[in-house]
Amino acid sequence: MNKDKKVLYLTSLLIFAVLLLSLFLPIKDSKISTACLMTVIAIATRLLIRKRTSFSINKREVILLVAVIGVLFVILTHMSGISFGYYRNPYFITTKLLLTTVLPIGAIIVTTELLRSTLLAQKKGLVSLLVFLSCVLAEILSFSNLAGITSFNKFMDLVGLTLFPAISSNIFYHYVSRRYGAVPNIVFRMITTLYVYFIPVLPAMSDAISSMIKLILPIVMMALVAALFERKKKIALKKKHPLSTIGVVLSTAVIVAVAMLVSCQFRFGAIVIATESMTGEINKGDVIIYESYEDQEIQEGQVIVFRKDKKRIVHRVVKIEQMRGETRYYTKGDANNANDLGYRTDADIIGLTDLKIAYAGYPTLWLRELLSGRS
Repeated sequence: MNKDKKVLYLTSLLIFAVLLLSLFLPIKDSKISTACLMTVIAIATRLLIRKRTSFSINKREVILLVAVIGVLFVILTHMSGISFGYYRNPYFITTKLLLTTVLPIGAIIVTTELLRSTLLAQKKGLVSLLVFLSCVLAEILSFSNLAGITSFNKFMDLVGLTLFPAISSNIFYHYVSRRYGAVPNIVFRMITTLYVYFIPVLPAMSDAISSMIKLILPIVMMALVAALFERKKKIALKKKHPLSTIGVVLSTAVIVAVAMLVSCQFRFGAIVIATESMTGEINKGDVIIYESYEDQEIQEGQVIVFRKDKKRIVHRVVKIEQMRGETRYYTKGDANNANDLGYRTDADIIGLTDLKIAYAGYPTLWLRELLSGRS
């Protein structure tokens, strides 16, 4: 391996390692720190690695396309408030916010895309993978405020609301950067990210729905860019196996389904059984898929998911009684000797169990124990 390749691989690995470490450090303001870090990394990378490549002749058209789609995204997102309602924007631009949030985010976007373009130009598979992972980490650090993952809840927020959309977005950014350079991505990200700070009212869209849009939009855009600007070579089409398309569709469907379940803000949700209170029918480490409770009829013997002391609990209903116009549900874990203290009401019930996936939650439990041991 020559000197240039060594510098390239070491630089890519170092960038990934530094960003990964930053994710687990309790940094007070991840946006400013990430902006400073990415600026230093981008400047050093541009100085150390000078090789460039030519881009598609359609670069200007792609810039115009992503700009138009970005503006349409902003308009449609804001119009969704007609359905969801609006609320006063707590992040509306001020001098302080401009310095501590808007400018750092703008710097992160520019430096990330310059870094991506420079490293992808080298056309090395391992480097491409490392820069992809690094860009995903940079996006998580920049826009999720999850730097310093010290609890299981933070980890689940990371996975359900941030990680999947970041992966989907960076697949699209990688695709565009390799063919058209850094500018189209910078234009699109500036429009779709920074607009929120310049509008006095925002639509009251849930985090889960917003994440789903961010998950699906890049896939649609990548398909659109490919259809409009990529030359379809007959040889490539003949060699392309139909199973590859099926694999992409299935993978996308799995990611969307997992994101929906983890977010627990749709009709169905998922919960990992962390105790042995239901051992027998439901065991520790099982994953329970439940249907959200919307006043469905509940019968004695049914297993429900309810909230108690800010925790989700999966226990069986052993008794139901009407008292003063209120329905009271008494619950018990199958492996427990006594009923749970008190009773549950309709307001406490989250969902009705629908499906069990045996032992699928053990990796999550091990991670939870690991994170608990760190705190």
